[in-house]
Amino acid sequence: MPILILIITFVTVLTKKFTDMKQLLIRFNAAIILLLLFSFQSRGADKYTLEYNLVKGKTYTQHVVTNGSIAMNAMGQDMLMDMKMDVNVQFNIIDRTDTVYNARMLYQRIKMDMTGPMSYTFDSDSAAHSSDNTVANVLRSLTGVPIDIQLTKSGKVLSVKNLDKLNEKIDAAGNAQYKQMLGQQFSESSIQKLVEQTSSYFPGKPVAIGDNWDMSMNINTNGIDIIEKLQITLKEVKDNVATLEFTGTIATPEGGSVAKMNGMDAKVVMDGTQTGTVRLNKDTGWNIVSELNQKTTSNFEVMGQSLQQKMNMKTTITGD
Repeated sequence: MPILILIITFVTVLTKKFTDMKQLLIRFNAAIILLLLFSFQSRGADKYTLEYNLVKGKTYTQHVVTNGSIAMNAMGQDMLMDMKMDVNVQFNIIDRTDTVYNARMLYQRIKMDMTGPMSYTFDSDSAAHSSDNTVANVLRSLTGVPIDIQLTKSGKVLSVKNLDKLNEKIDAAGNAQYKQMLGQQFSESSIQKLVEQTSSYFPGKPVAIGDNWDMSMNINTNGIDIIEKLQITLKEVKDNVATLEFTGTIATPEGGSVAKMNGMDAKVVMDGTQTGTVRLNKDTGWNIVSELNQKTTSNFEVMGQSLQQKMNMKTTITGD
């Protein structure tokens, strides 16, 4: 800005002393200088490559907390439930090449709470404060079980291995309903989603502050196919932290998706919105703190009956 003021002042002084022709030439030259100045600033805008640059032998952590409410209407009866899930995860970087990381993932703590017509509390750290000791013990047994993850620098999960050990632990739950719930929560697709939930925002190319890019992802959660579409913007880079903001939609494929509910086929049609902020370590690409807000409306059809469900969820992820 001082340069612009100096140029304008210089032009103003000179235009008072010379002829009209010289005034035109000076103004023209001043305009060229300004054009070159802005052009240089535009070409020189810093570009940032946001991707994983993790260190072999180092341990990284994520703490994921999801809070939300679920409002349902089944056969004219309204139900309201509040839920919370708290998960601590550790990632040990075992090996790396130029483009691929081999990481060992371990759950450290798993806690789930729900209040409403169906109320329960399960905590891997405390069977005494859980609704069902068996499930709490199963969750405890899941902590520390190594899961081998292979992912790229761009954050895409290539493989999830050693889930057979988790499944053996889940089978010990006994109760078929709990086994289904835990099986869905710790399935390959759910683990992939957990790992990719912040790296999926990587642009895949160098970007400058103010740049936008799109992200689309097909996932399967609890047996339901879902399409996520986001527009992401690099808002700021400060003190080695890159801040991204995003808005988008979340929906089932056109015509809906068919899932299993208590052994029966259920057609699910979902539509919703999501917004949030992601703050990444600019050098490593690791999530520092992120927030995701989702609002969805789902319609279920099963055995000739219709059920509508509205969800309002907030997920906060902190990492180290």
